[in-house]
Amino acid sequence: MEDKQKEFGDIFEKHSDELFRHAFLRLSERERALELTQETFFKAWNHVSKEGAEEIRQWRSFLYRILNNLIIDEYRKHKTQSLDAMLSNEETSVMMEGELLRDETNELEAAIVRFDGAKALAALEQLGEQHKTVLMLRYLDGLSPREIAESLGESENTVSVRIHRGIKKLQQILKEEQPL
Repeated sequence: MEDKQKEFGDIFEKHSDELFRHAFLRLSERERALELTQETFFKAWNHVSKEGAEEIRQWRSFLYRILNNLIIDEYRKHKTQSLDAMLSNEETSVMMEGELLRDETNELEAAIVRFDGAKALAALEQLGEQHKTVLMLRYLDGLSPREIAESLGESENTVSVRIHRGIKKLQQILKEEQPL
């Protein structure tokens, strides 16, 4: 049991920050994002305690799947916050700015840096939930298409197509908003 706790503690240390960041970017509420991140690890621990960890091949994907299900439940309970309200929230703006400028090699983050950040985030909000989710998981959270597929319960091909189409739609939206 002690080995299981240590292993789970290591998994928590490895993934908790990125899961929190993902929840915060999706929900725009620090406290709620923290609660869902904690609930994710609580559910994962309960699963491991009952079923064992042998069936979990990819912890990252497993944790993202739990978190995304919790976020979907959260969306069902509450209306999503508008982008204007999200950008007017000083805490959100400061954290998003820090997170989005963190790694300039990231394509989505680079697009946000290249364009006005508010416009890029508004363009991302214009995408359908499926495209927005896969783009955030891929470019903001750094998950591979395989990890995204496992966390969403979709095929890797479906995820790759959504990423490709989402990028095309995002480029089109940003291009239309740029003055000539």
